[in-house]
Amino acid sequence: MDATAGPPTAPPTASVAPRPEHGALAQFMLSLIKAMIQTGYYAADHPEAKKALSSLYREFRQVIGDRSELTCLLAGTQSGRAILIDGYEATPLSLDQVMMKGMAQLFTPKFTEFFDRWALLSFSLKADLTAEEFQAFVELMAQLPVAGPDTGHERQRLTQALLDHHILHISTVFNDDLVGRERRLSWRVQMALSRLRRDLRMLPLYQRATPEQLRRIKIQIIDDVVRPVRAPELLTEFLLNCDLVAADIAVLEETQVEREVMARLSKEMLPLTLRQFLKDLDRVAATREGPSPEMTRRLDILRGIVERLRAEGCAIEHDLLESLLERQVVSLEDLPPDLRRTVETSRLTEAFLAAKDAHLAALGRIAADAAGTRLAALVSQVFPELLRRRDYQVVAELLRAIREGARDPATSPLLERLAAQLRQAAADEQSIAGAIEDLGRQDKAGRSRLVEILAFIGDAAGPGLVEAYATSDNRSVRVDAFEALRQIGVCALNPFLARLPDIEREWPMICHALLAAADLGDTSLAQAIAKFLHHPHAHVRQAALTACFKLEGARAEPRFLEALRDRDAAVRQAAVECLGRAQSRHAQTLEFYARCLDLADPAAPREDDAVLLQVCQAMASLGGRSPEEASRAEAMLLAAMQPSEQKGLLGRLKKGHHRHSDKVRASLCKTLGTVGTARAVGLLGHMAATERSQVGEAARAAARQIQERASRSATV
Repeated sequence: MDATAGPPTAPPTASVAPRPEHGALAQFMLSLIKAMIQTGYYAADHPEAKKALSSLYREFRQVIGDRSELTCLLAGTQSGRAILIDGYEATPLSLDQVMMKGMAQLFTPKFTEFFDRWALLSFSLKADLTAEEFQAFVELMAQLPVAGPDTGHERQRLTQALLDHHILHISTVFNDDLVGRERRLSWRVQMALSRLRRDLRMLPLYQRATPEQLRRIKIQIIDDVVRPVRAPELLTEFLLNCDLVAADIAVLEETQVEREVMARLSKEMLPLTLRQFLKDLDRVAATREGPSPEMTRRLDILRGIVERLRAEGCAIEHDLLESLLERQVVSLEDLPPDLRRTVETSRLTEAFLAAKDAHLAALGRIAADAAGTRLAALVSQVFPELLRRRDYQVVAELLRAIREGARDPATSPLLERLAAQLRQAAADEQSIAGAIEDLGRQDKAGRSRLVEILAFIGDAAGPGLVEAYATSDNRSVRVDAFEALRQIGVCALNPFLARLPDIEREWPMICHALLAAADLGDTSLAQAIAKFLHHPHAHVRQAALTACFKLEGARAEPRFLEALRDRDAAVRQAAVECLGRAQSRHAQTLEFYARCLDLADPAAPREDDAVLLQVCQAMASLGGRSPEEASRAEAMLLAAMQPSEQKGLLGRLKKGHHRHSDKVRASLCKTLGTVGTARAVGLLGHMAATERSQVGEAARAAARQIQERASRSATV
């Protein structure tokens, strides 16, 4: 028996320390090898043999998890032979990568002996393997081949033993099964083809299976074999060499193998495999002149992949479709109507781009005649294709040309109808998703174009923009997504504002959104913005007050009154500013002003100077409606400017101290100049004479202002 002949040559595997995530796999492989060794020493019913097998299946179930199978493979390397484990990760692992170095050196040769004694290249343990099958397989592997007339036929004896023990969920490949030795195949493809041929040749042995059961078994075999061959390069090589599988298999023809394999490919792998086949076709065409069996075979497989793509409803990218037409894999006449239209539109778009400037100029002077109708139809047809190609610069140029042309009353009706058609055509989920995705890939100018395009699309782009804002860590993307939403309008902003507290953690971004939304002037936004008056961050509450005033003005007075009780001085200041601009005379407003200015009670909390300054500005408007209001405001201001007096004997000996800072007192003087009367002049004059600070200057100016106003009134 040639036990060492024929293992496929695998690429060298770097020797690295085992990773922690391989711990369960290392333990299982160690237990498996030990079980084979001990089962070979003892009879199957011996306690030591039973002990070795007792926990092995449980370890297998832990390792297999949600994987479809686990394959142990004997492969040749530059330094000798190695055991590879496939199916645990995306790429095969050597036993050296899984076990500690000393353990691997000790157990790899012992494991290799079991492969050699049965002339075995690989075995695959499938996920639905039963405990009984697993135990029987380990016992069979542990047996020594008996010398006699069957020597050299180990493959047949082990295969028959597997069938006799009803072991159906373990797939084996022997040295004699290896195919394509002369074709220089990659080792993974060679092993996959060898295993597929081996498993399909086993089908006639299922003598009791019905045709339907055989069909299901056949599909499962192909699924199991194709699943690890995921890369397009490997799939291409696999499909091109399927003739190796069909040789001497009665249940399948060569083309059936290809069709079954292509039917098992995922929708994601189909376009990638098609592209790889085209590269391979170009390579073969460059080395051979004229038709050849190789070219014919490749063209047939390509047509099969195209048919599968069409059956799955997958879109074929423009460059791929053009390549297929150029290489005569398909003809334009053979394409279904939808694909034919795709090709025609693509070619029409190329023609449009070649004369782009002329078409844009013609849009500006379009007329409601036959030529204008043709131009509008052309733009309607190429516009979605330009979006699909993500040629955003040309799309933006088209939109600007239409917008400029629509200013002319003569061209406006036709261009407005065209814009409506383009908007409807652009409201395609794929086009919108592509444009939003590209927000993070463009430079500043490119992002501006995308904002313009998304805003033009309108309502249909709103949900995607909100989701892009919610999921992006890039501030520029969020800024641009919001700007597009703002330009779309209220229908897009209301859902956005509802989610904003949960999707934005940067308070400046929230403030910007609230104020920019309020600039639209649509009062239907007020309810959504008012919810931010209770936001945890003071700057956001402050911005929300300003936004509410922009939208509702004096109608938002209840919101401003509530904000007077805010814990943050900046928010109270903003509330006072809004109340002042709204010229509020509400009792609660006046009570707040009085409480802020009157510090007669030393125990009362002092208001922040910024709030007091804002109160002074707000009170300047109180004298504009009636003498009673002016008198009340003047009394409040004069009381606030009076020094406070200390009680008792100490109060008789010392002068009172000022209630407010010089900055606030100067502002009080300025307000008095606006609403005060002759009774304030005396106090102001005294302050002007006795105080040299900014207070004195403000008092002098206020007294002069009151006197001039009184003089004008007397003249009138």
